[in-house]
Amino acid sequence: MIVNSISGAPKIMTPSYGETMEKKDFSRCLESAINEKNNKKLYSACQELESVFLNKILDTMRQSIPRSELSGRSFATETFESMLYTEYARSMSKTGSLGIADIIYKQLSGQM
Repeated sequence: MIVNSISGAPKIMTPSYGETMEKKDFSRCLESAINEKNNKKLYSACQELESVFLNKILDTMRQSIPRSELSGRSFATETFESMLYTEYARSMSKTGSLGIADIIYKQLSGQM
């Protein structure tokens, strides 16, 4: 059993507060954009979905990296890396290089 060094509680694989809030924010933004027929808001919601998808991919990739005992793992390091990879995902989705947001936008706006 892995014990968190700060709280002493077992570390459980549950969604973090940030992930839960991202899902709620995304669904609220998507519903608002579809109801208002606002193309900019809809595209923004599609970019957010792409960002969440990329964040999950990057998080899985980060977890697959073997860690050495020299670097040490602390709550602060975990939090910083999580926030860093979230920003990486947002930046990647804003560039539109993957095109996932474009495909989702076309599907939701009825352009396909």
